[in-house]
Amino acid sequence: MSSRAVVIQNMSYKYKQHAALRDFNLEVPPGIIHGLVGPASAGKTTFLNILAGTIKAAIGTGKVFNYRLGSKEARSIIGYVPARPAFYANLTVWEYLSYLGRLSGLSKRETAQRINLLLKEVDLYDFRDKIPSDFTPGMKTKIAIVQSFLHSPRLLLLDEPVTGLDETGKQSVLQIIRELSFMHGSTVIISAQNWRDIESITAAITFIDEGKVMLSAEIDEIRNLYSYGVFSLHTSDNETLLDILPRLAYLQHIIQTEDNSIMVMTKAKEQFRKDISEFINSIKAELYYFYEEEVNMGIVRRYLLPDREAE
Repeated sequence: MSSRAVVIQNMSYKYKQHAALRDFNLEVPPGIIHGLVGPASAGKTTFLNILAGTIKAAIGTGKVFNYRLGSKEARSIIGYVPARPAFYANLTVWEYLSYLGRLSGLSKRETAQRINLLLKEVDLYDFRDKIPSDFTPGMKTKIAIVQSFLHSPRLLLLDEPVTGLDETGKQSVLQIIRELSFMHGSTVIISAQNWRDIESITAAITFIDEGKVMLSAEIDEIRNLYSYGVFSLHTSDNETLLDILPRLAYLQHIIQTEDNSIMVMTKAKEQFRKDISEFINSIKAELYYFYEEEVNMGIVRRYLLPDREAE
């Protein structure tokens, strides 16, 4: 028996001629919230749909709590919240949730009890007789989350639930996900385009792009990697500057780039801003440009994890 909630091995999927997933591998332990991060069209939704059993991978294997992906047993223990939840135009929140609760096999009484409890948990009980199609995006997401928790899923899949929400809306939805997953003992996989949108509730994050895993690590390691300051600069005497920069012991990386400019990585960002002016003046060089870059996955993989292969 596997001790993992999710095990994916060498999975690939093509949509027409597009490789949506390529040699995808992932393991998620039970009881945690795991992030799935990547740009639009990175393969996040495809992967979640494969986990949910709505589409089938062409190559590779996968299990959810030791059940084969797509099997009746696997589908019965999964909850899924799509990126754009849809509702029946003529059903109130209560009617919509009651209908889906009964479809999942709950009794009428148990469905009503769970709806009452969950709507109160997400502060939407007073809206139970309203039509959800008129709700704000954040409210629609909360209703979809309530629906997904009606049958207490062992695995909950959330496709970009905070994309497009303001900061208050994001934090409200994230708090609900954290509280309900803890209450139900559910494992959660939540996707986003920006890892910082979900870092407050995730134990680990897998970054993907063009259908491939770029990095999978615990949240503390990711925070550490993204805490570096990355500076690009160019002077009239880069050669001399490259010779003396190693005197600054707090610089982790000093790189001459392909266009002959200089890239520096350090966690002592403010100290470097102060010292670099003195260094440039000491060699009587002219500064052409100096700016801090945003740390991205390309920089992380190329410079900060040069010896680590994607998991």
